[in-house]
Amino acid sequence: MRKIHLACLAALVAVLFAATSFAADDGKNDDGRWGFNLGLGGTFSTSEYRGVERLGTALPIVGYEGERLYLRGLSGGMHLLKDENNELNVQLSYLPQNFYASWSDNNAMKKLDDRYSTAMAGLNYRLRTELGTLAATVSTDVLGVSNGIMADASYSYPIRFANLSVIPTAGVQWTDANYNDYYYGISKSEAQASGLHRYSPEAALAPYGELTLRVGLTQSWSAFASGKATFLGEEVTDSPMVERGVKYSLSGGLLYAF
Repeated sequence: MRKIHLACLAALVAVLFAATSFAADDGKNDDGRWGFNLGLGGTFSTSEYRGVERLGTALPIVGYEGERLYLRGLSGGMHLLKDENNELNVQLSYLPQNFYASWSDNNAMKKLDDRYSTAMAGLNYRLRTELGTLAATVSTDVLGVSNGIMADASYSYPIRFANLSVIPTAGVQWTDANYNDYYYGISKSEAQASGLHRYSPEAALAPYGELTLRVGLTQSWSAFASGKATFLGEEVTDSPMVERGVKYSLSGGLLYAF
């Protein structure tokens, strides 16, 4: 039962982030009001960990955009600066990264320690121009799970038609040695128990590409679909825990704005 609940939570995060990315890009509802987005979405995602099955589920979506506060999936925060072109935020986010040894079909992986999700706090900046949107985020683990630091930079160019928005995005994510060692490293005791060789990675870069589509059905209702591919760095793919160098996720659903 615990495994099912954790799988649903991880999938929920993927759906929430995909769905509420529209609010982050547009800032307001289509008719200019600040407010909520509610809906239902589904997701399918792969795992980089050896012997771990893919996840998929259907779950509710919630988002909020206000003049001072916002909720975008499981990231929430406060605007320190917000105008037509610039947005500087302080935010707190749930990090869905985890590994549960019992999930793996690989006998050696089953003997490793679990790795848990955590909360990340940091700063987020967005610059909107006629040539596209630049975004950057720097955050750190505030619960002491990994004591890791993560940075993300991306560029997107929203293409809007009458009732359709197409948002291609390219970006790169950097994770420090503490983050990578916690989620992909193998300690001496784990190596002795599992037979996998000891491993302690350094910092790594992971480029990614994403394509998001949104169709306006009515003034309040819209449908969305999003696909993302993340290309893991060598410090991660060299880990005995990892068997896939690319992580894929697909999300879709319906949203109601009010």
